[in-house]
Amino acid sequence: MLPCVFLLFLTLSSASAETVPEPVHTLPEGFCYVHEMIPDVILDIRYAGTHNFVGDVIDGYKAPFAILTIEAAEQLKKAADVFRQMGYRIMIFDAYRPQDAVRHFVRWSKDADDLRMQAEFYPKYKKKSLLVDQGYIARNSAHCRGSAIDLTLTDMDGNPLDMGTGFDYFGSLAWHGAKGISQEARQNRELLKSVMERYGFKPFQHEWWHYRLRVEPFHSGFNFPVE
Repeated sequence: MLPCVFLLFLTLSSASAETVPEPVHTLPEGFCYVHEMIPDVILDIRYAGTHNFVGDVIDGYKAPFAILTIEAAEQLKKAADVFRQMGYRIMIFDAYRPQDAVRHFVRWSKDADDLRMQAEFYPKYKKKSLLVDQGYIARNSAHCRGSAIDLTLTDMDGNPLDMGTGFDYFGSLAWHGAKGISQEARQNRELLKSVMERYGFKPFQHEWWHYRLRVEPFHSGFNFPVE
């Protein structure tokens, strides 16, 4: 059971019964909130909480919303409509990412003593700086341009499909075509990939969850907060 999944149609699924925050609606021109275009989307925005590879709320994330460029959101809606017809919903882990968050990740990678989340997210790496060197943590992330998304599929009740690893697992098991995962997980990854590619998204070979719009409207990053 994934903790702190943000369900827009209900409330924060935490014991504290927090009220669903309202988006501030002060986005730069060309951006939108994904849940306003795809009402049944499930948001598990990991960097707005502590269930992520750093173990802390990440700089720039003030609320658990998914923001995308309008072009990316429109294409994602088409994909979500197809998945829904198949009996699935989309769950988003991250979308637009502020530059401040990227800087936070890089600072964290240099702190060799902080290994709190190693067992879950990077068990094969004793030296965290290698996560930057090998491209898992990008100094210039496509997410900052607003047309990249990290997502998975769930059933209609919101239960995530088996994808072989969790989100942000740094290692070869998360690669497309990875050996060592079940046939079911392999088929689920291929389903996600085939539909996302059909609607103009490009996969990242080393992360089954990461997709970027092939024709991006912006070519430089942004640093407004997620709120």
